[in-house]
Amino acid sequence: MCPARFLISPYVLSGARSTFTLTGREAHHLTHVKRFGPGDRVELVDGSGILAKAKIIWINRSEVGLQIVDVSKQPNDCLPINLIVALLKADRMGWMIQKATELGVQTIYPVITQHTVIKVDPEKIRRYLVRWNDIAGQTLKQCRGSIIPTIHAVTPLGNALKKIPCAGAKILLWEEEKKRSLFSAWRDQKNTIPVTVITGPEGGFARDEIVTCKEAGFNTATMGIRTLRSETAAIGAAASLAAMMNSCLEGKS
Repeated sequence: MCPARFLISPYVLSGARSTFTLTGREAHHLTHVKRFGPGDRVELVDGSGILAKAKIIWINRSEVGLQIVDVSKQPNDCLPINLIVALLKADRMGWMIQKATELGVQTIYPVITQHTVIKVDPEKIRRYLVRWNDIAGQTLKQCRGSIIPTIHAVTPLGNALKKIPCAGAKILLWEEEKKRSLFSAWRDQKNTIPVTVITGPEGGFARDEIVTCKEAGFNTATMGIRTLRSETAAIGAAASLAAMMNSCLEGKS
């Protein structure tokens, strides 16, 4: 049975140290949910690729003292997939980020489009970003991943297009595209990586946004004959690409 994992802040274990004090929600989870005690072995993950094996040496009401047994740098387990997703309602955005983290997406760009229905309140958006990173961190711990996806601040679509890698494949999921599939769009770009996928809002993209994306090098693609919800399209595309990429890796081994 694999040791239970607990999430800590990035980079705190990058230097040599023999002990660590776990606090807050993770300490509460260790003591009151898992009901671990002195002598039990656990793992600490920080989302930057650092994994520490540790032994519990003491517990009090709000903290857990750990002896660090081993610290190692884990391989990057993210897949070269970037998602540009039109801003969704909080619960749907959280679900999308959770599933994208499970699949190993490396970067998520939440964007504002002309048909985005969410009212953009700067203070709420800042809180959303904290919440999204928390969701990604907790998901990483549960799926035993090493690297947390980079979640960018909410920005207009045009700004996000300027931030994505110049190299790699670029795919725009568009409800008016009827012929070219996701895989065909990737194949037409020689299956290059990373792959950046754009999914739009419920109301779809405005015509000038489609033109802008095409000018930025995006090929339009369809996910099938049914119209998918935005979060379903994003995760469906990520899952399909992940399966193809993993299959290619198996073929090379």
